[in-house]
Amino acid sequence: MKTKKENSPQLLISFRDIKEISDKNFKYFDICDLKDPEKGSIGAWEEKNILEVIKRSKQRVKVSATIGDIFSVEGIIKKLKQFDYLGLDYIKFGINTKNVLELKDLINRIGKLTFRTNLVLVVFVDKKSTFKIVEENLEIFYQNNIRFLILDTYKKNNQNLTSIYNLFKIKDFMNKCSVKKINVGLAGRLQPNHITKLKLLNPYVIGFRSAICSDQNRKFLSEKKLIFLSNQFFSNKSNAIESAGA
Repeated sequence: MKTKKENSPQLLISFRDIKEISDKNFKYFDICDLKDPEKGSIGAWEEKNILEVIKRSKQRVKVSATIGDIFSVEGIIKKLKQFDYLGLDYIKFGINTKNVLELKDLINRIGKLTFRTNLVLVVFVDKKSTFKIVEENLEIFYQNNIRFLILDTYKKNNQNLTSIYNLFKIKDFMNKCSVKKINVGLAGRLQPNHITKLKLLNPYVIGFRSAICSDQNRKFLSEKKLIFLSNQFFSNKSNAIESAGA
């Protein structure tokens, strides 16, 4: 059950459909992330089901949702506007471009609009050319009111965040973001054994899906694994290690 220090990372758990979400399990995590891997790396839920989860959460947890594998500028803008009226805490969208001008066009257009919801850019670490463009142009995100990034993997294979970039690289990226007042979250096929080291980096959130599934394809949620992960994440031992390394 959640017992956490102030300003420590939040636990994000991704759910693929509304059938997976049990009200009694809200006590085990901070952010209920709505993402359907059957529809893409950041596949979107149907709006009616998003609204149902928001209603059921009753402010016990925050709710985030992905807009889907939409990578055109017009498509992203349209979907962000649509999701902004749902009452979410976070809207997650991704980019898949090697063109810095396309990235700047998207972010500058977002900055000219007013959103009530926190926008989170999903940066796919296994698309290294896109990651490099983001890393080299961090100033445009803060200038255009995007204060949250989350590192994730696009291809859901055997690689995870820490096998693509080591902790030194992740920390370096987070330091660059910190200078620009941008919060960084961490995800990407993470497992319980990653928790302690990643918490030492003090991201705003650490996200999991594979770790709470009973199968390799990430389709079937295991409540037993969810509870185990939550206990590991919020344990006094983890907090003690975090304090010692701070």
